[in-house]
Amino acid sequence: MPAGKFWLALFVTTAISLVSLLAAKRNFIKARLIEDMPTSRIRSASQGYIELAGLAISRGQNLSAPLTGDPCLWWRYRIERYQKTGKSSSWSTVDRGVSTAPFFMDDSSGICRIEPADAEISCLHRKVWYGSSRLPTTSILSVKPGFLNRLQPLLGSGRYRYTEFTIKAGDPLYLLGHFVSDSDGRKTLSIDQITAQLIRRWKQNFDDLLQRFDRDGDGALDHSEWQTVRETAGEEALKAQQTLGSDDIEHLVTKPEDSELPFLIGSHGQEHLSRRFRWRALGSAAAFLTAGSLATWLLSSRLLP
Repeated sequence: MPAGKFWLALFVTTAISLVSLLAAKRNFIKARLIEDMPTSRIRSASQGYIELAGLAISRGQNLSAPLTGDPCLWWRYRIERYQKTGKSSSWSTVDRGVSTAPFFMDDSSGICRIEPADAEISCLHRKVWYGSSRLPTTSILSVKPGFLNRLQPLLGSGRYRYTEFTIKAGDPLYLLGHFVSDSDGRKTLSIDQITAQLIRRWKQNFDDLLQRFDRDGDGALDHSEWQTVRETAGEEALKAQQTLGSDDIEHLVTKPEDSELPFLIGSHGQEHLSRRFRWRALGSAAAFLTAGSLATWLLSSRLLP
């Protein structure tokens, strides 16, 4: 093999091997997270990276899918053109789009808003059909995907392929993402935090604090009197927290702050998603072994006498 072709082949096989190894690692991590993460409830979920499961619901933000016009909460589409050059043929993407509008999930304990930007999303609803124009028409939409429909590119009447994914109200949802409460800026405070705020506020008017808690009238608060201050503040903090209804708290799920953590949204069951990522990990591992073996063979055949 000429030197130029050899180094090109070695570079390509090595690159494929490394990319496949990284893909296998990422997919395996996703599968393990899905299997091992405990499912939280929206009402009591801790702040940070969590797993949630519930139903997609509409809160007045219904969208229309751009190709079919179907009502939905989220959509993604792709338009491809069938190209034939000599003996080879392939589909090339000519247009694509994805919705970034937020939608909501209800798990019976609460409701959270989902910001789908940068999420890896899998859907129950997927439509694939063919046509002769770049944009689908009403007559084309009546064609149901099937064997004859898939033959249209070969018959010359289906030069374009349309693919559309949607999430609709009532669909089951599973997600891994970054959970935040009171996303409008009012952070949810614990009882200890509210207690500390109350004590700091009371200290600003120390005369009133002495009048309330200085039992022996010596103009100072001893240890037992400070203990009474803390207990009283704790009781008032508990009452203040209880007066906050769950409807006043806005919950939000977004892309994790740590780029190494996946942001996943799926309309399939937990086991289905885990199995999908495990198969992807196995496929990537097989590609890594194949490409790595080929790169090793190329290198050894060049270096060894």
